[in-house]
Amino acid sequence: MTERSRFAARVRPRVGSRWPLVVLVAAVACGVYDWSGSYRFTAAGGAGVTDLTLSGAEPTLTIDHYGRTTTSPACEAFVSGCTAPVNTVFHTFGATSCPLQTNPPGCLAGAPATVNVSGALASDLSGLVTAIRVGDTKLNPTQVEVTRLSSDCTKDTDGDRIPDCYETNTGVYVSPTNTGTDPFNPDTDGDGISDGDEVLGTVGGLDLPGMGASPVHKNIFLEYDWFDDDAEPTVCGPHSHRPTQEIMDRVAQAFAAGPISNPDGTTGITLIQDWGQGGLFTGGNLVPDADGVIDEGVNGPTFQAIKAANFAPNRQGYFHYVLMPHRYDTNSGSSGQAELPGNDLIVSLYCYGTTTNVANTIMHELGHNLGLHHGGFQDCNYKPNYNSVMNYLYQFDGIDSNCTVPGNGVLSYSIGDRIDLDENNLDENRGTCGSTPWDWNGNSVIETGVAADLNAADTQEGLTCGGLQTVLKDWDDWANLSFTGLADTDFAPLAGKVVVDCDNPPPEARAHR
Repeated sequence: MTERSRFAARVRPRVGSRWPLVVLVAAVACGVYDWSGSYRFTAAGGAGVTDLTLSGAEPTLTIDHYGRTTTSPACEAFVSGCTAPVNTVFHTFGATSCPLQTNPPGCLAGAPATVNVSGALASDLSGLVTAIRVGDTKLNPTQVEVTRLSSDCTKDTDGDRIPDCYETNTGVYVSPTNTGTDPFNPDTDGDGISDGDEVLGTVGGLDLPGMGASPVHKNIFLEYDWFDDDAEPTVCGPHSHRPTQEIMDRVAQAFAAGPISNPDGTTGITLIQDWGQGGLFTGGNLVPDADGVIDEGVNGPTFQAIKAANFAPNRQGYFHYVLMPHRYDTNSGSSGQAELPGNDLIVSLYCYGTTTNVANTIMHELGHNLGLHHGGFQDCNYKPNYNSVMNYLYQFDGIDSNCTVPGNGVLSYSIGDRIDLDENNLDENRGTCGSTPWDWNGNSVIETGVAADLNAADTQEGLTCGGLQTVLKDWDDWANLSFTGLADTDFAPLAGKVVVDCDNPPPEARAHR
């Protein structure tokens, strides 16, 4: 018996204007149908996704209208698509389309529905589940799309190396055979690393799960290589640029606290950092060097030669590479340099590598790799309402957490909650947050209609801001992080990639001048 005829054998002929219930005796006569598998139920318009895994021979369908649950046989549902029955109240027919029919009382026309199924289901299933009321004119019925995921453990719809039957789409990782990931999305958590790599490790032998990767929570991997030097004996003497545990913790905590959502229901990004601390983390290492400086920046031959000698090829595409020399470009006073977007960055704080300076600069330069500019979406710098470590105003001091403009130590990107500042018409009563006054022109009087150049420290503001006095805008960094830079191949830059010099010396260096 063909699949279509097997379905047809489950229903009696049409009576009047209604389709009858599925005849279970006929189903048994044709053999027990295996319903094992995973299914996706989505309210019309794409809202309310529910993914369910069924097992057994006969599932139960429940449709909840405005919190009111109706279950077989009070409410009938119909599928247009006509591929496979679910149970006695989930009708399908041996045709390419099915007319909508009226149902017994209990279902409300046009009511939003959530569908919960338990039992067991096989064979592709897709279409629209529709519930309507007896006597309804069939206008605007409640519809829920249903899509068969797969019960075939050889099928990998999204190509991430995890069989569909293991990708349970619950958002909870349990094991390699119950991953909580989306079988239709190869990167469920959107961090630029495929689910398969985060669950199984990479085909190149990189043990990402052993390092702490999760397929349902965003991860960022970094390797740190560093110089030891005595480049400026009269200023700081011999020292090492190797990051400390305190530095690593400060950066990791800042990302963990980020208000960025994950499929597992939590927020934040897990930073996985290798500074040669042992175990699986043996990539970070001291780079032998005579003077502690490199002649160029991240795209120069010296940097790339160091990376080629110290960065394992199987980490390409997964790790950001952080080089920590005394200085780059031989004698640059810059605190760092990075690709935007990309995966290479430099942190160079010469004699001033305090925990705060180094941690904040790592987050700043990594922000460039993740697509952020010094003004968030633009290069316009020193904006007092752009409350981010990307802003030179807050790179070392930390962001302003109390609406008083000066930074007070908190390490974070912006969340985009500051008001616009029209430099030609400032209301000092509103400050940067809309409620805390700030004296922009420094005359000790809180006024309205004030004109002032608030970011004059940006010597390029005529170009980067579009003028000397403009409307300055905040930006939600966390909501706009981009993970595409991991795909950057050395010596083959991504289209649109730039290299950003961060000409913002640490405060101790400015004081030493």
